[in-house]
Amino acid sequence: MIVQFTKKPTGDIVSAITKTMEGRSLGDLVSIHEAGNGLLVKISKLGTSTLEFERKDDGEFAVFTLTTEKIAFAHKAFKSEVTAKLVHVIEKSGGKVIKA
Repeated sequence: MIVQFTKKPTGDIVSAITKTMEGRSLGDLVSIHEAGNGLLVKISKLGTSTLEFERKDDGEFAVFTLTTEKIAFAHKAFKSEVTAKLVHVIEKSGGKVIKA
């Protein structure tokens, strides 16, 4: 997965995504944190899945590329559903998914 936002601090991007998830069922399952030079997405319920994204700036954009994906066994059946919801939240937060 490759995600693009207008260039701003990673913490501001995390705040925008977190705010978009508030009050949604996804917000109860997913947490997003700044981690090193990127993002860490944790999905917690009946196990923990993690998605690690590395940030690279490209002109006026901050581009996050999925580098590590660890999916809990219980989550594998719902991966496409959660991915679609995550894409929707990213787009509502001002981001653009380049590759899902």
